[in-house]
Amino acid sequence: MRIVIIEDEYFIADDLAVEIRRSGHQPIGPFAELSPAFHAAASAAIDAALLDVDLHGRASFEFADLLLNTSIPFLIYTGYSREVIPSRFARYVVEKPIPIRDVVDRLCWHALVHGSPRDWYGVGP
Repeated sequence: MRIVIIEDEYFIADDLAVEIRRSGHQPIGPFAELSPAFHAAASAAIDAALLDVDLHGRASFEFADLLLNTSIPFLIYTGYSREVIPSRFARYVVEKPIPIRDVVDRLCWHALVHGSPRDWYGVGP
């Protein structure tokens, strides 16, 4: 599974990428800004995403809307209170602190149950 990472905190982004690889998946990014993340989503087939809410003062909800509208599974991994998250994303929120491994496991479960990975059994591209 190709998983986009949108996170502006270097160490968290790196930990996410390491855990995604360790879980047998391919990290795309990490991206600390939305423009390159949108470019990656347009130019590469992505299967899922992990998003932080605040990227240097800019909310990632626009990217979350893209994922929601294209049925790409995602989770919002944030330290922000659920009250600042638009209600349409409520079911996708994972609040910090939580171990990185658990975040990746939850994303994989979410993708398997709800989502779109082209092929969980190794037949896809």
